[in-house]
Amino acid sequence: MQLSALTNTGLIVLNSDLDNKDDIIRTLARKLFESGKLTSEDAFLQAVYEREALGETGMGGGLALPHGKSTAVKEACFAVMTTRKAVQDWESFEDDGQVRHIFLLAIPASESGSTHLALLAKLMQNMGDEEYSERLFSAQTPELFYQYLDTPVADEETTGNFQKSLVAVTACPAGVAHTYMAADALVKAGRELGVNIYVEKQGANGIEGRHTVNHLKTADAAIFAVSVAVKDVERFAHLPQLKVSVSDPIKDAKGVILQALKQSELQQKGEFCSPQNEEPAENTPSFIGRMLNEGKGHLMTGVSFMLPFVVAGGLILTIGLLLGGSDQKTGMAHTAIQAGVLIFSLMVPVIAGYISYSIADKPGIVVGMAGGLIAREIGAGFLGGIVAGFIAGFIVNQLKRIPMHAYLTQLKPIIIIPLLGSGLIVLIMYIIGVPIARLSVLLEGELKALQGGNLIVLGIIIGGMMAVDMGGPINKVAFAFCAGMLGQGVYAPMAACWIGIMTPPVGLAVATWLAPKKFSAGEKSSSIATAIMGLTGITEGAIPFAVADPWRVILSIVIGSAAGAALALGLGVEASVPSGGIFVVPFFHHPMLFILAFLVGIAVTALSVITLKKDYVDVN
Repeated sequence: MQLSALTNTGLIVLNSDLDNKDDIIRTLARKLFESGKLTSEDAFLQAVYEREALGETGMGGGLALPHGKSTAVKEACFAVMTTRKAVQDWESFEDDGQVRHIFLLAIPASESGSTHLALLAKLMQNMGDEEYSERLFSAQTPELFYQYLDTPVADEETTGNFQKSLVAVTACPAGVAHTYMAADALVKAGRELGVNIYVEKQGANGIEGRHTVNHLKTADAAIFAVSVAVKDVERFAHLPQLKVSVSDPIKDAKGVILQALKQSELQQKGEFCSPQNEEPAENTPSFIGRMLNEGKGHLMTGVSFMLPFVVAGGLILTIGLLLGGSDQKTGMAHTAIQAGVLIFSLMVPVIAGYISYSIADKPGIVVGMAGGLIAREIGAGFLGGIVAGFIAGFIVNQLKRIPMHAYLTQLKPIIIIPLLGSGLIVLIMYIIGVPIARLSVLLEGELKALQGGNLIVLGIIIGGMMAVDMGGPINKVAFAFCAGMLGQGVYAPMAACWIGIMTPPVGLAVATWLAPKKFSAGEKSSSIATAIMGLTGITEGAIPFAVADPWRVILSIVIGSAAGAALALGLGVEASVPSGGIFVVPFFHHPMLFILAFLVGIAVTALSVITLKKDYVDVN
């Protein structure tokens, strides 16, 4: 892409005396309109201010990239202004108040996913080259500036025979400028440091440069330069990880890379396990498959934000019960019980709010939480919170699309969307919440009424689901169900869940100690680490064993986990804490019986895998 093809000398203003953001944007928009690039100046300004309301467009280093996507734009173009004084009121992620170089981008709405991203990526790549930007902004006339726009920059491809290799992910809320700028900074710094670095950009155009299996296998560490959740983060589970803000590589990419290399020295790299259902990057999933994957991601985001409230509430409630029980009307025990219940009560609005946030970004939080509060108040519980979160996210995304006058656009995320969105979600939840509440009460009643054989069957199902894919989608669905039941006062499912979480890794580790002939040297050497992972609640420790011998290992851990979970529920064990591993067992109801069931699950797993596996033969 040639930048000079998208502008002209009449759209370049150098050394302006303007120092106000609004004046600069309007001046550049007027120039675009007068040059025949726009059919409506007001409509374009509305699009620009809508984007400004979503987040800062100051890139740091004195650069700002305001942009608008509108049907009022005839063709992709941009106008440029440099200022004598820094623009103090321009929001920048560096918060340095030093914006002096402004590119106002105008993109036709029909090209928002193509030309828009290509232009921003090109600008980010060029501005990341110090020699290019220094030459460009030293130009004293529009003609020279225009000429310097297409000056070649250094090739950004990573080349060379490097000893160290890193994989990185960059992502920002808007998914555009910062995402690409951070990626370019990392690649350039890696080349200068002699580090082979591959960067995956998770931006507005989806995942670009998706890491290959070879990248993931050979990498020494992973860098997450992100301001949002990383997609498919389980791919990096075997690697030492460094998480920083998306702005950090732009400020100091070399420092970020050196931190990652240090992390790789402090933390041992695990064994890479390629997901069995991994599809090549070029294969586009079906619409239904894509919707299910996105829905699972939104749900897991909500669950991840909900967990700390469940953990804190469960522990404080349990401590209160241990101190004096529910009969206490005053004192420390009573206060602890009340605090635990109140923290627990936040579970439903939090999961609703952050499901909505995952779908619609920050404007979705308040609308989702409003829906979650109504779900809680009418008794729709955990299920109602999930439904409210998804509906709220959809509502907010639709409200974002409503065209408004430029002056109202800045009020949209802080007044208009919260007001209209909250009103709509409250109305909807009062309509659909009643049948959801009845279903929730029915489910709660049935689970509380389970006794004997039915309770054992529930344990078998939950234990098996937690073990079968070792942290995969089935495991997460079962865990979300058990965590949700905690808020309803149903604690037995979480006890079965804990057996399914801890038994597979510990059972396999024990099997390596009892029958070392059945396992490879690598499996035996990692047995202690695997056992520790299991005891701390990390089921994924069993994955390397399953990869080496899938059906025997998976069958064994499912049998063992199901047996232990069934016994735990049959003995009346209950757990009110969803995180913490073996360290929170003392807070369970009947902790010693839980330990007994856990040991039975370990024994069944170990004996099953020893019976099914043949002696290991080293083919090398």
